[in-house]
Amino acid sequence: MNVPSFERFVQSGLSALPNHQCDEFRQQLSRLGITPLGLSNDSRSTQVGDLFFAYPGSNQDGRIHVAEAIRQGCAAVVWEQDGWVWDSTHKVPNFSWTDVRGLMGQFAANFFGDPTNELNVLGVTGTNGKTSCANWLAEALFFLGRHSACIGTLGTKFLNKEVESIPGQGRTTPDAISLQRTFSELHAMGASCVAIEASSHALSQNRLDGTKINTAIFTNLSHEHLDYHGTLENYAKAKTRLFMCSSVLHAVINVDDDFGMLLANTLRRHDKDVITYSCLSANAHIHATNLKMSLQGSSFHVNTPWGSRAVESSIIGDFNISNLLAVLGGLVCAGESFDRACEAIARLKHPEGRLQRVGGQECDRFVYVDYAHTPDALRRVLGTLRSLIRADARVITVFGAGGDRDKDKRARMGDAVLEFSDVAIVTTDNPRDEVPEDICDQIVCGKAGQFVVELNRRTAISRAIGLSNEADVVLIAGKGHETYQEVFGNKIPFSDHLVAQECLSELWCGTNTSKDSLRV
Repeated sequence: MNVPSFERFVQSGLSALPNHQCDEFRQQLSRLGITPLGLSNDSRSTQVGDLFFAYPGSNQDGRIHVAEAIRQGCAAVVWEQDGWVWDSTHKVPNFSWTDVRGLMGQFAANFFGDPTNELNVLGVTGTNGKTSCANWLAEALFFLGRHSACIGTLGTKFLNKEVESIPGQGRTTPDAISLQRTFSELHAMGASCVAIEASSHALSQNRLDGTKINTAIFTNLSHEHLDYHGTLENYAKAKTRLFMCSSVLHAVINVDDDFGMLLANTLRRHDKDVITYSCLSANAHIHATNLKMSLQGSSFHVNTPWGSRAVESSIIGDFNISNLLAVLGGLVCAGESFDRACEAIARLKHPEGRLQRVGGQECDRFVYVDYAHTPDALRRVLGTLRSLIRADARVITVFGAGGDRDKDKRARMGDAVLEFSDVAIVTTDNPRDEVPEDICDQIVCGKAGQFVVELNRRTAISRAIGLSNEADVVLIAGKGHETYQEVFGNKIPFSDHLVAQECLSELWCGTNTSKDSLRV
């Protein structure tokens, strides 16, 4: 990381003048004589009276779908210039704009009544831990009597007496229009606090523009999404954009992470209120000591300027204790007392697909499903599991790598698994538009004798469980909560958790013969 360059980047972001392009945009729209009934950037869901935003995206160019949006009944079209020419046969009011994404978030927020002005929004960014932290924040606030919601990888949930769900968009962070619509719906349902995952893609694509974020939380930074951002420095800068929002009152930052330390120090120099957390440094505002862990749970002592106390939790993993500290910091920033916040985090459970044990405590096998799909995440999860089992027990890992994503990390993922696993089974993840064999070859990368390759994911899971005994741990990594596999444009139903449950049932019934069929 070029520190002077990063300092200038933060300085420019924090000192940026208010953006008035939304006012100019409204004037342009007014000249068309159009009052849109709704907003859309997806021609398939465009409704009569919508204003349709057409611009080039990462995978598709929305401008080629203008005709479909018109057939759906849109009232007008705003299209991005960038060398594109309007088709004169399209008889609908329209005008061009230089950067459609750059204004869409703020305009959508205004259109839906600036809902986050009425909400306490906590944004979480980082390579790993976003989903756990965002869900735990919402759950902890619910435990403390707040009307809380969560937006992220697991969808959108409003936690009330009953959990109500709003259909997700298949993204960690929804697009700008969907996001502001969701905030508006959550506010109408009675939510007062919302925790949201802020992905690097969303931040670089301005999806959170118009969102008033009160507290920004940073978990960690490691190798991911370089296929999109190009360099780790660009990736880090995308994450940093969350903290440059003028609405951010508090920054909660993990200083066990090297970039987190740089971020905290930089923001302090620009007079941001920074709260640091750490499992290693007593200089952090929130510091965990006396960490004790087993496969049944964890305990630790937390020291802060607001008090100190012991915490016992069913959560496992030192990285998850770090995530709990982030949640504690977020709760204090949201106005909760230290003692009440500690009581709330002690009640939290693993989110779906995050070190989720299959079969529960009554099961005689330790089988876990986890979303880990980066080298760093695999090391964290596998290192935790390795540290919690007997010396003569084994770690058996089933994993793959997603297609059409960062190829450079694949061999490193394989190395991470080999570092902590006794048996490493490489299988198909979400191949998307790539050939599964090619992906597996890039993971194995010349170490064929150290991996078992089984392209059928169901068979791979069955083999891993069949090979295990009561002392071993099986980790099924990569897909977590997902209920499908993406193969050449199709989403084929598949759940690691359900398949693992079926394999365990077969094992108990004596029908799983994988111990004989897999020789390692």
